[in-house]
Amino acid sequence: MINQSIARRYALALMELVETEAGFIAGRLTEFQGLLKENPILKEVLISPAFRMDERKAVFDRILLRLEWGPPLDRFLWYLVQQGRMAWLDAVVKSFIAMVDDKEGRIRVEVATAQALPDLAVAGLKRALAEGLKKEIIMKPQVDAQLLAGVKVKVGDLVVDGSLQTQLNNLEDVLKHRQG
Repeated sequence: MINQSIARRYALALMELVETEAGFIAGRLTEFQGLLKENPILKEVLISPAFRMDERKAVFDRILLRLEWGPPLDRFLWYLVQQGRMAWLDAVVKSFIAMVDDKEGRIRVEVATAQALPDLAVAGLKRALAEGLKKEIIMKPQVDAQLLAGVKVKVGDLVVDGSLQTQLNNLEDVLKHRQG
């Protein structure tokens, strides 16, 4: 199980190393994360204790040679490999991107609806959230076929559930308590 607080500490350490170019590094981390998702065997080599450290290092060096990255990102990623934390890369990247967003006055918001929202509704919701949160909004609208109607908004760890299903469940709870 991935410990979010440990992943956050790794992200914070990286932020301290690359603060002036954090946005650029976030892009590189996302690129590396995508590379590992596209190549599960490569990810296995970097994660699995079945491979000796010198084998991992040889593979890692070949990757970095192709990517043409330099320090400190290459040293940071190699440190994750050495410490057996490469399996935590997704959590580290998520924490790092959240730190970069916070530093640059942005926040990521996920919006789930039963049907795709019209562009005008997305723009209005984005504007309202920006005014309320006093941050630039990066919105990820998505359709959730399990929703009957309404909307679920996720901002960081906070979820505002205005879905019809939740409202019906709340009504059911109220009715049960009145009867009981």
